[in-house]
Amino acid sequence: MNANSTEIFILSGFLGSGKSTLLRRFLHKEHENGRQIAVLMNELGEKSIDSSVVPASTPLKEMLNGCICCTINGQLSQQLNSLLTEYELDAIYIEATGAAHPIEIIDACTHPLLAGKVEIKSVLTLVDVKQWKEGRGSIKIKKLMKEQVRYADMVLLNKIDKVEPEEWAAVRQDIQGLNPKATIVPSYYSNVDVSLMFSKEKHTEKKKVSNTLNRDSHIENLHLHSVTLSLPHPIRRECLSDCVNSMEGCLFRLKGFVKLMESPEIFLLNYSYGELLFEPYVDEREVKPVLVFIGENLNPQQIKEKINGSYV
Repeated sequence: MNANSTEIFILSGFLGSGKSTLLRRFLHKEHENGRQIAVLMNELGEKSIDSSVVPASTPLKEMLNGCICCTINGQLSQQLNSLLTEYELDAIYIEATGAAHPIEIIDACTHPLLAGKVEIKSVLTLVDVKQWKEGRGSIKIKKLMKEQVRYADMVLLNKIDKVEPEEWAAVRQDIQGLNPKATIVPSYYSNVDVSLMFSKEKHTEKKKVSNTLNRDSHIENLHLHSVTLSLPHPIRRECLSDCVNSMEGCLFRLKGFVKLMESPEIFLLNYSYGELLFEPYVDEREVKPVLVFIGENLNPQQIKEKINGSYV
């Protein structure tokens, strides 16, 4: 590696697989080691939610309302170059939206603009084992999840506590068949020895970018939609849960900041694959209550009506 190069770590994985939780663990470890790092984060919605895991002291670039591999691909190289120009960095972490194909991110990281400035250290893909096992979503989404695995140096089999041991072992066998060279690590709540990531040698043969990439996994072809709603009033927790459970279409991810009628606190809300979690928001940065829904064949009007009904 060029002594002047900045390391690039790419966090990939479908919606709700645990990327932001893992990023928080990486950032904590990096700060313990005294390294200078930055984060480039991509979210599908109009509002940034996941960036709340990034400490205020960490340089951050956000790419909102689009997917790295689609509508804002051209911005990624520019944003990386901007970080490199503004700061002296040891590493940059790229957390891609769940709809992104890793090879598209690799493509942007190997732009001539960045030649000699960066080196892709590792691509880590997170897999929600329950979601993989049950196979929700369209054929194109299942294909995307497999592609995210194929281009990984390391695959984190996450949320193994949600399935039986023999079930996640079967998923591990699937992953090995798709990518026999990847290191596969089981975990729950993205709890993993992060030093594994730093010592992992990248698969250079996987980093070759072709001009004939299959672009079927673009968000517009996946038919994924994001619906962003501001919350002017506190919401009933039970009503919000009912809204999620009765929603039209296939909801993969719900995240946001909410005030509940049952409590004066602001909560960071996360929903993925059937589990709705509320975590007290303790950051000093001010946030406004908002929800971002991501899924297939969502009905924005129905979502709005159900949320409005949750205020009363």
